[in-house]
Amino acid sequence: MYRLVTVTEWVGLPPRAEEDLHTAALNELRYRLEGLYDEDIGLIIAVLDAEIVSDGYIPPLPGDPRIYYQIRYTVLSFVPVMFEVIRGEVRDARPPGLFVSLGPIDGFVHKSQIMDEPVEYLPERRAFRGKQSGRIVEVGDVVRARIVQISKPRRTGGVRVALTMRQPYLGKEEWIAQAR
Repeated sequence: MYRLVTVTEWVGLPPRAEEDLHTAALNELRYRLEGLYDEDIGLIIAVLDAEIVSDGYIPPLPGDPRIYYQIRYTVLSFVPVMFEVIRGEVRDARPPGLFVSLGPIDGFVHKSQIMDEPVEYLPERRAFRGKQSGRIVEVGDVVRARIVQISKPRRTGGVRVALTMRQPYLGKEEWIAQAR
């Protein structure tokens, strides 16, 4: 799920004579935050706006040339939600399963969660085929899946999302259309 979140915090800005204060704040926040995962906010995709809401403060710390300002900014974030049904494109297929693009991150569908039947990996097509039905899902196909597990990062690395396509009205979009 995508969300807009407004945050207010003190941010140290390095002295830059060539930039106005608003541009310096926006550039600093974008450099520092975009691509990071925050427990409360989620995966920060973009810093959209920044507003300085206080006068600058120079802390009595030797060697720190930054001036600190209280800044209110808005971020666009992505938060995977347990049991949410998502739509994505198969980005890659490997022997363990499928990688599905969820936008800013990829989710993983283990080969046991692709269909309600055993599947076999087709390396020449980078695809999986159902052993009984012959249905194929490959790179570039659009699929619908449900989030069944979310592993949040501890210090490094990103959010890991496990998906299933074995429930009713999930899977490759043409399979869903045929089932109706």
